[in-house]
Amino acid sequence: MKKQGSNTTKRTRLQKSFQQTVLKLYRKKNVDEITINEVCDKLGVPRSSFYYHYQTIRDVVSEIENDFLRVTKGALATIPFTGNEKTDYVNALTTLIPIVKNHENAIKAFAYERHDAAFLREWASLLSTSFAKEPTHRERILAYIAIFGIGDYLNKGVSLSSFNPDAVYEVAHRIYEIKTEFYSTLTK
Repeated sequence: MKKQGSNTTKRTRLQKSFQQTVLKLYRKKNVDEITINEVCDKLGVPRSSFYYHYQTIRDVVSEIENDFLRVTKGALATIPFTGNEKTDYVNALTTLIPIVKNHENAIKAFAYERHDAAFLREWASLLSTSFAKEPTHRERILAYIAIFGIGDYLNKGVSLSSFNPDAVYEVAHRIYEIKTEFYSTLTK
């Protein structure tokens, strides 16, 4: 009985190792350039270990993306709508930033280094529904501004891992201000 739990833990650790290794490689090169041999060699495991968990490198990348999106969707679904744009925006960002913090390397890779359009669209779609129950074009624009506002912090070398709750709230307010400035230039 104990051995089975140990094997499950070992499999989970191996999956995380595959994810971390693929993510490191993905930050340096295109997904199609990453080979299963390369990943397995870096981890010192046979190819059969990889195939036990995944079929392709794209499966690993998809699992990392889907994990972030699943966690984001669940967290954003808990935010009550107030009807006040600033409050709803800041509440969404205050909820989102700690999730980004926990998935920082993946977000850097998918959104800001690789500019994965499908990932960005899905993320923006999830975020826009936290601004309005029936998002319009405006809410989608607000979502992209939020995403690129977070990216601005990451691209400046600011690590979200050092953010405390007060800093997260301040960042959310600053991103809202950036959004307000940007949106006002569009409507002039």
